[in-house]
Amino acid sequence: MAKRPEIGSIAAEVEDFHADPADLEYFDPKLVLGYFQRLELIMEKCPVNIYAASSLKHPWPYRLQKVGECAPASFWRSQYRILDSNITDPRVTNKDVLEEAIKKEATAVVAKDYLPFHLYDNQEFDMEALTGESNHVDATTQSVQEFVELHESDKHPPAYIPLQAPYSEHIKKIRPIIEESDLEERYMLGGLKDAAPKKRINEAKALREEIGEDPDLHGLGWGLSDALVEEFRKNPELIDSVDNSGPSQAILNEGLLDKHWQKQPFGLVEGQMRNSVAGLFEFGMLLQATHRLTEYNTEFNTEQQSIIEY
Repeated sequence: MAKRPEIGSIAAEVEDFHADPADLEYFDPKLVLGYFQRLELIMEKCPVNIYAASSLKHPWPYRLQKVGECAPASFWRSQYRILDSNITDPRVTNKDVLEEAIKKEATAVVAKDYLPFHLYDNQEFDMEALTGESNHVDATTQSVQEFVELHESDKHPPAYIPLQAPYSEHIKKIRPIIEESDLEERYMLGGLKDAAPKKRINEAKALREEIGEDPDLHGLGWGLSDALVEEFRKNPELIDSVDNSGPSQAILNEGLLDKHWQKQPFGLVEGQMRNSVAGLFEFGMLLQATHRLTEYNTEFNTEQQSIIEY
C-alpha cells in the first residue's frame, strides 16, 4: 500500500479538492459506509420522514425547498426532494411549479396554494383580481383543480395537495378533485406553522377521521417538540412526514436546537467553507430528532399518562 501523504498535501487550497483513483486508496470506505449503515438503522425505525427545509449542504435524505429559492447544490444532495409552491409569493403559478420541478429534478411537487388574503396586503397584491376568488380557501381549491389539469404523471413528479383550515371541511372540496384524477392522495396541512402542538395534533386527528389511514399526510413547517414526539411515538400513523427550517435557522443565528427543539446559544465558525460545517450540525440535529422517534430512544419509556405539557 502506498504511503499516505501528510495531511494537506492533496488539497492545500479549497480549489484543489478533488480525488482520482490513487487518492481513494488512502481511505477505507468500509469505515464510512459502516457508519452510515448505522444511521440508516435509525432512520428505518422512524415513523415520520423529517424533511430539512434548508439550503445547507449535507446528505440528509429528505429535503424541501421552495419554487424560486431551490438551490441545486443542496437540493440534489438529498434522495427525496419536495419542491414546495412558495405560498408567500402569490405570483407563482402551477405552471411555474411544474416547470421548475422538472428542471430541478424534484421527486415530489406541491400544488400552488395561498395564505389568507389579508397577509398579502403589505405586498400590494390584489388577490381577488389575481386569483379570481374572494378568499384563500376557494383560491387554493381552484388552484388545485388547475394543477390536476396541468399535471402529467409521465412527465411530472408525484404531487402533494395543500389543505387549508378547517381541514375537515376543505377536504370535502378537494378530495373529489383528486379522486377523479390520476394523482395519489398525498395531502399537506398548511397554516399550522405557528400553532401549538396540541392544535396540530387535534387538526391531524380530525382529518384522519375524515380520510382514514391510507392517504399520506405531511405537516408543513412543523417542529418536533416533546409533545409532538410523544404523540408520534404513540400514534405513528397520524403523520407520514414533516418539514422544518428550525435547525438551519438556529445554526445560522448562533444557536443549536436541543433535543427538546429549543434553541441554545452556539458559536459557528466564520469564513470559507462555513456552510459545509453548518450543514453537518443541521444533519446532527435532524438525526437526533429522528432518534427520539425510534425504539432506540428511552426518554419516553414511562408509565405516566404523559410526560409532556402541551
